[in-house]
Amino acid sequence: MEMPDAVVVGAGYAGLCAARRLRTAGLDVLVLEASDRVGGRTLTARLPGGWALDLGGQWIAPAHTRFAALARAYDAKTFTGHTQGDNVLVSQTSHRRFSGRLPPLPPHATAVLALALWKLDRLTTRTLTTAQAERLDSTTVATWLRRRLPVPQAHRLAEAILGAELSVDVASVSMLALITAIRGTGGVRAGTEAETTASLFVDGADGPARSIAAELGDAVRLDTPVTSIHDTGDDVHIAGVRAARAIVALPPPLAGRIHYTPALPAARDQLTQRTPMGAALKTCAVYDTPFWRGDGLSGLALDLDGPMTLDASRPGGPGLLCTLANGPAARRLTRLDPAERKATIVRSLVRGHGPRAAHPVDWHEKNWSDDPYCRGGYNAYFPPGVLTTVGPALRTPVGRVHWAGSETATEWAGYIEGAIRSGERAADEVLQAETRFRDRLVVPD
Repeated sequence: MEMPDAVVVGAGYAGLCAARRLRTAGLDVLVLEASDRVGGRTLTARLPGGWALDLGGQWIAPAHTRFAALARAYDAKTFTGHTQGDNVLVSQTSHRRFSGRLPPLPPHATAVLALALWKLDRLTTRTLTTAQAERLDSTTVATWLRRRLPVPQAHRLAEAILGAELSVDVASVSMLALITAIRGTGGVRAGTEAETTASLFVDGADGPARSIAAELGDAVRLDTPVTSIHDTGDDVHIAGVRAARAIVALPPPLAGRIHYTPALPAARDQLTQRTPMGAALKTCAVYDTPFWRGDGLSGLALDLDGPMTLDASRPGGPGLLCTLANGPAARRLTRLDPAERKATIVRSLVRGHGPRAAHPVDWHEKNWSDDPYCRGGYNAYFPPGVLTTVGPALRTPVGRVHWAGSETATEWAGYIEGAIRSGERAADEVLQAETRFRDRLVVPD
């Protein structure tokens, strides 16, 4: 039986960064990954000519300091996404060009939306009492929006934007969960600025993950699903391996599918049952050139009856219009057969970018809910009542088993940055927990 110091379950950014930190500390570490690739919820496809196309997470913002450190360490080049030109707000019956992050609304609707955003920002900066937290946790985002956005135009836009961010309909998420997520990005304004100033990776967002895996070499084992973990009290047994500690770097609902001996505490078990994955469908239409730029368009289109569209073209490469459909929109589209789904999305592209968008030369898509080792995206979400009852179990180790994954991050949860930070935090827990490892804590690069 192999006996590494630690075993990491999952080779997404969380698991790989945990393993990298443990390896840097001098530990013998093994990473077990169920799928045939590394990168988790990042996935890069290749176009003719070698151009990268991200079908999963892709952005890095100035505030993503740990992701930036990895990019520097592995010489992963980034570029600023195209933002020049007008954005577009479209529906089945309308087409409006605008500048700035939010589309123009009638003055009364703008005032109501601004007041609601101010109140939301205030909630993220306040220290909540237990009673306030419980009240917010029992209130859905949809209910809060209905109470504060009585103007239909403002209400519909807010639901569309927040639903896209949460990857689920706003009636399924608690206000406390939304506030916690916004707080983890530094507030409403900081989160918005991070998104509007984000960059992309020239060679794909999974590049640093692949570099870490290459550095770890044979310590990363693909096609190795973990179905059980036995904590003897003295060590952990996983897939024929015995180690001092284990880090499970999976989304909570997938971590809950593993059989644990002894059984998990009730709070941790209920947490994994009550945190479903969001729904996310990402597509990319490929064109010979980014023709919309010549029309003075940025490539950003908010379709109130369809997915959001973004320009993901690499410098000097073909034109890429990437669409993101989340929550109910993703579920509606994935129920269609592939040809009908493509036709529906292309109609949305035409609404936003004109008739030349009707004829992409190539097409790629990824339904993350169908991925057997992710089962959704961007991340797991917290329905009403979860955070204030079993939420503390999200990061609390159970015996010799520690938890990582973007959902467990205290900053930038739901982002690649959050996954990286969670893996490093779990690695530090392992180093602190074992007396013989404590003098090996690593200073971040």
